[in-house]
Amino acid sequence: MQTELIFILTDPAREENVGAAARAMKTMHIRELRLVNPLCNHLGERARATAHASVDILEHARVYSNLEQARADLSLLIGSAAKRRTVGEDVHPVGNLPGIIRDKGDTLSKVGVVFGGEESGLSNRQLKMCDMLSTIPMYRKYPSLNLGQAVMVYATYLSELTLTHAPKRQLLSGADELSVVREKALQVLADVELDPDGIIHRRIMERLMLLGRDDMHLFHSFCKYYLKKYHGRIK
Repeated sequence: MQTELIFILTDPAREENVGAAARAMKTMHIRELRLVNPLCNHLGERARATAHASVDILEHARVYSNLEQARADLSLLIGSAAKRRTVGEDVHPVGNLPGIIRDKGDTLSKVGVVFGGEESGLSNRQLKMCDMLSTIPMYRKYPSLNLGQAVMVYATYLSELTLTHAPKRQLLSGADELSVVREKALQVLADVELDPDGIIHRRIMERLMLLGRDDMHLFHSFCKYYLKKYHGRIK
């Protein structure tokens, strides 16, 4: 099964930016748009005019009241951020994302990229919900790119995945393997009573999300023995 890319706009305030995002997505063959708490009419006249021949992206966009709902079915959520929250946190250049996603092979089904609103970007709470953070390298942080431009840059880099017609492969046992890795890792960290709000917990989970397919299989082998010994189960 081929990995599906989904773009999520949180708190978008201008119809023109939503329309521009739809146009950028369709140009690069990214078909699903999700909106979280939109502050404008994504089907309005200005949005449609800017989307041009991509109005179908707007018409099929799913609307959610919060990011938790919008990300519920995603294997991996990548946040776009202009700056890092903590000194030790990894923020990956957008150009590295295709390689990170490709290295996971058939271990994930849906990948979301989330963009913050025009005024202040993603909140700290929203950024914490992301599995990893990325950024667009710029000569200067300000003036920064607007929302429509940022979506176009991400769509262009990620088109390396969407415009490459590789043979499709089935997920092992029909499972979303990256989600399984996350669930098992959270169980292990809970068992050792590591503070889920602490930086060490966050860093471990971030690094796990970077595992390639072979390393995920190795992690599963470890968890098979761990869960059998401490929880009486093997899955």
